[in-house]
Amino acid sequence: MRFPALDQVALPCTLEEIVPGRRHPDGRRYLPLVLLRLPDPGGDVRRVTMLGVVDRHHVVDAAQAGRVGVARLVFLLSTLRIQEEPVRQGLFDEEAPAPGRPSTAPLACGRVVVVHTWESERRHLPYEALYTELLLDVGIGTVGVRTSATATNLAESIGTPTAAPGDWLCARRSRIDILGFEAGDQVIR
Repeated sequence: MRFPALDQVALPCTLEEIVPGRRHPDGRRYLPLVLLRLPDPGGDVRRVTMLGVVDRHHVVDAAQAGRVGVARLVFLLSTLRIQEEPVRQGLFDEEAPAPGRPSTAPLACGRVVVVHTWESERRHLPYEALYTELLLDVGIGTVGVRTSATATNLAESIGTPTAAPGDWLCARRSRIDILGFEAGDQVIR
């Protein structure tokens, strides 16, 4: 999968562990789950500190487990909404997971850094359609967002006719793809 300006998508973390997928009855394995420990800025108890993402593209090397680095994450198939005051910035779990369990579908809230694509159209349809790719600063780093949406009125559904750099936005109910992990020199075991 490609994403524009992937080099600007960077979420500092520790690659805690790669959990192999369970074996399917036909002998194949399900995709592995990559556990990423995020910096804990404190404050909100719903703030995500352990994130679980499925390695759909097989880009993470198991030998990187225990290393501090940068994850390249893209939030897909999200529901977007402009934030109202007071704005939040970070990855939040809408339903706090049990202690020690990773969050696999957090709410990503932050400031729009760049809008690479914002294509909306109505044409002959009874609804509006949107396709967008943008970068979202979630405070501890930047994530990519790629999604499409339909609504009778997108401006009402999202809270704006078009998103622009500086807007505060939340992406909800996302599927998260990891497109890379670049390890630094630090190892934590």
